[in-house]
Amino acid sequence: MEYLGENLLNGILCNMGNFTSSEAELAHYIIHNPDEISQLSISQIAKKIHISPATITRFCQKLSFSGFNEFKHELKRYIDLRNKPVMNSDIKNIDYFAKLYQNHIDLIENTFRKITYDNIQEAVTLLNAAKKVHVYGIGNSGIASQEFKWKFFRIGLNVESITDPHQAAMDAALCTENSLVIGISVSGNTKEVIDAVKIAKQQGAAILAITSEKESELSRLANLTLVVTSKSNMHMGQNISPSLPLFLLFDLLYTELVAKDYINRNQIRDKTLKALKDIH
Repeated sequence: MEYLGENLLNGILCNMGNFTSSEAELAHYIIHNPDEISQLSISQIAKKIHISPATITRFCQKLSFSGFNEFKHELKRYIDLRNKPVMNSDIKNIDYFAKLYQNHIDLIENTFRKITYDNIQEAVTLLNAAKKVHVYGIGNSGIASQEFKWKFFRIGLNVESITDPHQAAMDAALCTENSLVIGISVSGNTKEVIDAVKIAKQQGAAILAITSEKESELSRLANLTLVVTSKSNMHMGQNISPSLPLFLLFDLLYTELVAKDYINRNQIRDKTLKALKDIH
């Protein structure tokens, strides 16, 4: 359930047209007595307003909550937020920022648990061995593929990022045994990426899959799969950038690549950065 905060009561007002007369009566009572409602059980509220517990449950579900308990929890968070001082120097003391902070920590910890050093070394070996690296991604994964290109191009990898399905298919047909294709799909089932990867594999290219699903179709096509953390099960996962788990993985690969050839990689990076400065 998305965190509503100060929008909770406004959300109730906006849904007035969807409520029955009993539900509307409950809505008005909540709006005028949120502190009291947050302390009562569903049976106590039903008795107080002379409605059935089932009516309260339906009311909560119309607001996209699973039931009264989830609604009550959100109401308490609304009250906590309302009672907090307006000025707060530490944003981690604000409930929803604290939850977001914890989600970011969990994402980092889960990534470091799922990916072994052997995984990173094997991926770096594939990157170093390839004469050209082809990165395929659609949508948010396409944004990540572009980031991969510019990040690794700066340290000397010959990288091409392709986000158009038709172009990916044509590019895959031109792959060789010296190519590394990186297919990015968090679900592991993005058809356009899988189709291009299949073509590239037929041409003898090595395949590196980046996905959150180890048993996905994309993973089964790959020589190596790197598993990223899915944010879908996090409490505030919808507030986290879809690309963040992928960017974290890229940082791990980048760090290992530079560590294995520190002087050369840094010299190349300095040359590319100098070239950018020279044109401005």
